[in-house]
Amino acid sequence: MLRWASWAVSVLACSTAVALPPSPGPQIELYLSGSSAQDEALENLIRLAGSVTGAHPLCEPGTLDVYNGEIKGTADRVFYCRSGREIPGVPAGQRIAIYKSSGGSGQGVTPVSAGTPLPFLDLSKLPSTPACIEGRTVSATAELAAYTSHSGCDGAAKLARPRAGLSDVNPELVGGVRAPLTVRPQNQIVWGLPVSKNLRNALQTVQGLVKSSVPHDDPLRDSEQTMPSLSRAQVAALFSGAIRSWNEFYDVNGSPLTQSQLLAPGPPRDPEAAGATPGAYRPDPASGASIFICRRIAASGTQAAYEAHYLRARCEADAPEFLAPNDGSSVDTGGNADQLVRIARPAGNVFAGVGTADVRECLDAHTQFNRWAIGLLSTENVGNNGSRKFRYVKVDGVAPTLLNAYLGRWPHVTEQSMQWRSSFDPEMTTTPEGGVLNFIATNLGLPRVIAALNSGFVHPWGQGGYLAPASSSFPAPVPPVTAEALRLNPVAGLSLSFGRLDDCHEPVVVRRTQL
Repeated sequence: MLRWASWAVSVLACSTAVALPPSPGPQIELYLSGSSAQDEALENLIRLAGSVTGAHPLCEPGTLDVYNGEIKGTADRVFYCRSGREIPGVPAGQRIAIYKSSGGSGQGVTPVSAGTPLPFLDLSKLPSTPACIEGRTVSATAELAAYTSHSGCDGAAKLARPRAGLSDVNPELVGGVRAPLTVRPQNQIVWGLPVSKNLRNALQTVQGLVKSSVPHDDPLRDSEQTMPSLSRAQVAALFSGAIRSWNEFYDVNGSPLTQSQLLAPGPPRDPEAAGATPGAYRPDPASGASIFICRRIAASGTQAAYEAHYLRARCEADAPEFLAPNDGSSVDTGGNADQLVRIARPAGNVFAGVGTADVRECLDAHTQFNRWAIGLLSTENVGNNGSRKFRYVKVDGVAPTLLNAYLGRWPHVTEQSMQWRSSFDPEMTTTPEGGVLNFIATNLGLPRVIAALNSGFVHPWGQGGYLAPASSSFPAPVPPVTAEALRLNPVAGLSLSFGRLDDCHEPVVVRRTQL
């Protein structure tokens, strides 16, 4: 990693409130804003090792430090490394700082087009906590290089105009375009349907897939064969509020869902203990049959992706509206899940978060208090790692795998984009900043790069993550297409781009498909 000999020692030896910055400072700075759903993909691209055939590393091996923090509830990070030898127009060994503000897809559109400054982490004013100063080493994988992760770097912000933005959907769905933008489709993301783990377990039992006595952590519960399912129309009813109680669903005996005799009356003493049983039980009676929703703010591309797919909202004038937050969080600025949801009695049943992490925290908090909740997450979020308490369910009997998306069986995909002001086009090949941006915009959509990125998005029930757009010139796998073929060559079989990027289109199969 980039090391500065006396830096950590001098900071730890004094009690000042501000740490010394990485030194020497960056020579090339690139400011990015927008989608939090793409943060993992961006980080993995920057971490790519030189061992990935057909993909080039942005950073010189062993030099990457990642600083993670928050600014007024918005996740921010800085990637700091020395440039590798494969960035066109950028000499090797240059100190690069790539700043990313993850306030949602809308911030990847309007501020970029309007040239409006946003707050980014200031490397010269990092807090002097050991977690931020020293960090911890994250080990390498076969595709991704090791790096040092610095957490809790909630330092003072500095204002800067984002050079480019990332959006989960076409820019017009999430922001205002004032100055012309160059829009480059990056990849096709496969969305899932996440729910609180206690709801997943209950649905498994009610649908006859797993007995209630099976422990919550039994691997049987996490297979594709035992994933429970909701219909697309049922999900639309939940998100729009047409159905407002879990008891409007009933089991095979006609009993209201939360009163089903198929479920245990309540949880074991420690529901998260290894082997704890019963694994499926009724929700906390104090919450009744309330349907809890973990959504995103209005400017979020994730929110737009779910509104467009399930409700046709933002695409059709008279479409049903998605439920608005009512627990103290804001549709525009979000809220803190730990304060509003991780409590015994939330003020409402709909929470709005600024970023992807807020939805994960919301679902986890509802599981902790034995409330049944549903949310919005892409399949790059793996629910079965560590202490995460959310899981995915099927829709119309289909799991959200890359293979099902390719074949047209799982249609909930959108084509993500990166955009910048068109006036910057000439500098993409003539300035170091433009060279770094051009490298990122070019490589995020390469199949070999996506294959490496997807290595971190493997679920017990299948492969999630990204596919290269079907509108690209990349050849698809040779039929019969398998999950393994898509792992090696992740190219989409569906398309939403017909003349221009438009995620309001219903996905259409454009490559040979299987019956």
